[in-house]
Amino acid sequence: MNIIKGLIIKDLSNIKSYKMTILFLLIIFSMTSFMNDTITTFMPVFITLCFGMMATSSFNYDNLANSDRYILSFPLNKKDIVKAKYIYIILFTLIGAIIGITLSIILQMIKTKEGVNMENIISTSIGALFGMMILQMFQIPIIYKFGAEKGRLIQMIGIVIIMIIGSSITVFFIKVSPFSLDEFLIMLEQYGLAIIGVVVVLLYLLSYKISLKIYNKKEI
Repeated sequence: MNIIKGLIIKDLSNIKSYKMTILFLLIIFSMTSFMNDTITTFMPVFITLCFGMMATSSFNYDNLANSDRYILSFPLNKKDIVKAKYIYIILFTLIGAIIGITLSIILQMIKTKEGVNMENIISTSIGALFGMMILQMFQIPIIYKFGAEKGRLIQMIGIVIIMIIGSSITVFFIKVSPFSLDEFLIMLEQYGLAIIGVVVVLLYLLSYKISLKIYNKKEI
């Protein structure tokens, strides 16, 4: 556990170079939200996505510093490295979501007299977090396979393919499902959070297994 903790701290220390960028983005989002209410509503979305993308940028630092070769000279295995990377990316993305929610609440308290629309803030935050995590689940194995630079292009192509397949499956499911669209939406409203939680956990486990398999075969 101490090894994994050390690897996570290593990635967190690398992200310090983004601290001014993060501060600049938070200031810009806060200032523009006073001119446009939409910015305030989608603040959790913007910040979650920014933090999620910055989290995966740790692969670039590892590639430039060739850190994996150095790390593997210590008494640890590739499983620890992959596990630490997943924990770090999830943790940093969650931090972004929490910051986005907090900032959105504070700005709504300052701007509006009607009070804070917590339902709207939470729903947009969960949507952004779910979307970012789904992206990361596909992104991380691709980066392990092809590297940070080449992985970006393949990732973009993959996202388009996934969107087409996903929308096709959704349309097909709605057509063949015994439930009407209204019944499906009601069921999604009642059990949506639980369904999202189960789907995210299962997909992350699958993504981790694929990444580990790729990384174990990779020569460092």
